[in-house]
Amino acid sequence: MRSRCSSINLGRGAIVTLVALVLATPASAQFGGLKKKLKKATGHSDSSAAATATNANAASPAQGGTLVLTSEVVGQLLTSLQAGQAVRASAAKEDTPYGSYVRARKAYAEAKPACEAAQESWPQKAAANQKLNDKYSRLTQKMVDAMQKQDQKKAAIYQDSAMAMMSPSCVVKQPEQPKDFFDAERAVEVRAEQAEVKASGWKSGELAMVKERTDGILRGQPPADVSASETAAVSAKAAELKPLMGIEEQPVARAQKPAPAAPAPAAPTAAAATPQVDPQAAAMSSKMSNCMMKNIQAHQAEMEKLGKRAEAAQKAGDQAAMMAIADTVQRIEMAGCMAK
Repeated sequence: MRSRCSSINLGRGAIVTLVALVLATPASAQFGGLKKKLKKATGHSDSSAAATATNANAASPAQGGTLVLTSEVVGQLLTSLQAGQAVRASAAKEDTPYGSYVRARKAYAEAKPACEAAQESWPQKAAANQKLNDKYSRLTQKMVDAMQKQDQKKAAIYQDSAMAMMSPSCVVKQPEQPKDFFDAERAVEVRAEQAEVKASGWKSGELAMVKERTDGILRGQPPADVSASETAAVSAKAAELKPLMGIEEQPVARAQKPAPAAPAPAAPTAAAATPQVDPQAAAMSSKMSNCMMKNIQAHQAEMEKLGKRAEAAQKAGDQAAMMAIADTVQRIEMAGCMAK
């Protein structure tokens, strides 16, 4: 019994010594003699162990089961993200409710700031061109007339015509989202994720891990175990990675010049202390207010409808519609008051 135990212990000791010898051997020589040494110590070969070791040596570099973000790994990630983006772009071009909505949403997002800029400059533009201003006034008046007749379709046409005078971008409408949009969007994302995994050559978990580490570096919040070389590899491709990973560049805050110091207020004079009111101007102002009040009362139902439309336009963020409605309200209030 003792001799058998001794032989077992001796065999285990030989294997431990063999493992230590393998660890001390250069990597180029480790796997070449591994099969022979295991056969000598245990009496049989272990081809699967040697194959596993060889595959691990050929795989992407890793630390503790985590893929190291080398330049090659970052390049694979870029290829993966581009494959997913290609699927999303293709889906947006398809003749489906999802594709139509995505295209319309993009067009509206691009048109909205252009329309807002045109609205801001419109008063000066109209004031400098009387013919242009008169044409705009005729269109808005026709819109008011159509609304009084409850002809919403014609009113919308006149409104669009008036807004188009400011800028064609003001006619671009915010699209209505399809009821099944989120289901369709998720289906597209599933296809995109599958394309990303296939293009990367990794498992889905490995790809997710690489994305997470890269995202942290790009946002300036890297994981604790990220090395300087990994940060450098990701930073070198930051311009290409950020848009593909949905990371928007933050606008650089411009340094504001300090406001000039306000001059000290002048000492009040006797005339300033007792301002004189022009009786004629006061009378005209009173007549104007009375006239506007009568107009509001005479068109109370119409004004209420315009108020509801203004609320809906405000909730939708439709600045063009809000401006047109405000112009309509002003025209109703001022109708005939300037001549009185």
